[in-house]
Amino acid sequence: MDLNEKQKEAVETLEGPLLVIAGAGSGKTRVLTYRIANLISHRKINPEEILAVTFTNKAAREMKERVEKILKRDVSHLWISTFHSSCVRILRQEITALGYSSRFVIYDDQDQLIVIKNCLKQLGWDEKMLSPRAAHSRISTAKNKGLTPKKLLKRALSSYDEKVCELYQMYQEALQKADAVDFDDLLFLTVDLFQKFPLVLEKYQKKFQYCLVDEYQDTNHMQYLWVKLLVEQHKNICVVGDEDQSIYSWRGADISNILSFEKDFPRARVIKLEENYRSTKNIIEAASGVIARNQSRKAKKLWTQNEEGAQLQVLSLQDEYHEARTVAGEIAKHFEEGEPLRSFAIFYRTNAQSRVFEEVLRQHNLPYQIYGGMHFYGRSEIKDILAYFRLILNPKDDVSFLRVVNTPVRGIGKTTLEKLHALAEAHTLSLYEACKQFNPADKFSPFIELIEKLKKQEGSLQDLYHRLLDETRTVQLLKKEETIESQGRIENLEELESALGEYVRRNPKATLEKYLEEISLVSDLDKLDENQDFIRLMTLHSAKGLEFSTVFMVGFEEGLFPHALRDDAFEDIEEERRLCYVGMTRAKENLYLTYAASRRIHGQPQYNLSSRFLNEIPSQYVTFVDLRQRTTRKKVILSPARHPERSEGSPIFSDEIYADDFNQDSDSLFSPGMRLRHPSFGTGVICRIEGQEENMKLTIKFDSGAIKKFLAAQTPLEKLA
Repeated sequence: MDLNEKQKEAVETLEGPLLVIAGAGSGKTRVLTYRIANLISHRKINPEEILAVTFTNKAAREMKERVEKILKRDVSHLWISTFHSSCVRILRQEITALGYSSRFVIYDDQDQLIVIKNCLKQLGWDEKMLSPRAAHSRISTAKNKGLTPKKLLKRALSSYDEKVCELYQMYQEALQKADAVDFDDLLFLTVDLFQKFPLVLEKYQKKFQYCLVDEYQDTNHMQYLWVKLLVEQHKNICVVGDEDQSIYSWRGADISNILSFEKDFPRARVIKLEENYRSTKNIIEAASGVIARNQSRKAKKLWTQNEEGAQLQVLSLQDEYHEARTVAGEIAKHFEEGEPLRSFAIFYRTNAQSRVFEEVLRQHNLPYQIYGGMHFYGRSEIKDILAYFRLILNPKDDVSFLRVVNTPVRGIGKTTLEKLHALAEAHTLSLYEACKQFNPADKFSPFIELIEKLKKQEGSLQDLYHRLLDETRTVQLLKKEETIESQGRIENLEELESALGEYVRRNPKATLEKYLEEISLVSDLDKLDENQDFIRLMTLHSAKGLEFSTVFMVGFEEGLFPHALRDDAFEDIEEERRLCYVGMTRAKENLYLTYAASRRIHGQPQYNLSSRFLNEIPSQYVTFVDLRQRTTRKKVILSPARHPERSEGSPIFSDEIYADDFNQDSDSLFSPGMRLRHPSFGTGVICRIEGQEENMKLTIKFDSGAIKKFLAAQTPLEKLA
């Protein structure tokens, strides 16, 4: 086995609880795959007794392929999948105990919002009073914490909270009536099943004698509980993760799961993988200097035998267009020298930052792809096809019925649908069942006939797809539009045909049910083809698990990164710092970090200090390049007392923060880094400037640690030298 000493130790420790702390680029996938192979080849464990879970289908496929390559045998019976895919497999077998059928459908975010809006309508509540998206978020958070509507109601602190609970209850009833579950239900219902039916839990405890969990730092409460229940008897659990890469608290991930593993399993063995195989020494030392500021972490020191490499380039730029042009110019220069575009990635903190980069890259004729944007299966024309597929399988699916009953247009109006709703409600039927049984309007007849024809369609999934397109004349109708948008939709439908063909090739015994299940669990990054020659654009959160030769991390400004929506609280800043560390450690050879003196946000100019994270990088690993024009650089010394996250003598650009002075009248101009005195809050420093003239707003961080925002024209502020 081609393993280092610590990796080998982790691979050979097979019994009992094991925590593997795997630093960035330290070969955690290698450890997991060799460990599974070791269980099968040396311990002679039946592959069906092993469960390995991770967070993306891409990671699961890679793990399974590696195990097969090591063992040189088929391991199709091995359960290597995502948490949610594993739960679907269990629920398909056991969910009838909870009152659902085994053919339940999985609703995506758009479908869930439709159900929530319908519930609000039935309750007679205004969407302005209770936003569907806000309600959806509250319900999702409750499920990830294991809270039923009744349990959530006990925590209600206001009438608004009580309304959310009432909506939550109605939403769940609507899903069950439609024989549908949402994404959060997959874990929520599986844990509910295990807790309510001990024999079902015992069945899977006996089945999975060895459990492995990848990216354990990203588990939420329900994933933690699911794993803990499964290993309660044998405790043969191996978790691999890195608390320094825990970046998903906003979607329920709980860093305490990995930090408290030894409390949950007192006899646990801990092994640290600290050798990095991905990045140069300069990148590793720079990233380590940043993450070392965090306190919620286990002591470790990432190191590498790789070459020293180039220093990090920190670029100071005029504005977001200057930033994008500079990045595009650097990529173009390297591309002309023979480097493929797929070796470059641009990471940003928010999706909104991509627009200017797209504009500039198009001007430079540099092809790119964005990851983390609209999901392919979320596009309107694709969802229409999938809604037909789902209705064929599940006549109780009212959301799919309403999506396609008038697609293409069949002259079915609002009044007709309202009558159908009343009929379905009166007879406790789904819309399709009521339509089929009573046929309240002749306009429904062609639609019912179409669905029944498609149900009887024989042959492959592609045959069903072609029959559906022919019967609905979808492509012909799009061609008649003769627009760029309609051509794009036709191309998406062609891509769907290719995806169906690929699925059938991978799964010769493919069924419509299995296909719908797989695509409901796919993410945009699962489709990332590493061989296509495009520049990759993505948020820092989407970059997790990837690597590129050259990385540009853009927008290193206070208020943007760390983000203004995160509090200046200890936990929030630590997570933002972990996000910075994740981005930095994606780079193998070259790393560029950029910040702009000004940036338009929502159409308004903002002037921000450079990010504190830049100041936390040890200066010996950085080359600072000021590319701004017609500006001067002004030192602003921030003492540790005024910058509490820093320690005395820490190496941050010679302990200086650089702010911009735009050569305007200093008597009338405020600038980032300027020291001020407020009559009530005392002295502080300007961190951010938004708007202009009488609309100018100042964000000031006071020496006390308080952060306040003021309208400059209406606030008595004294400028300090």
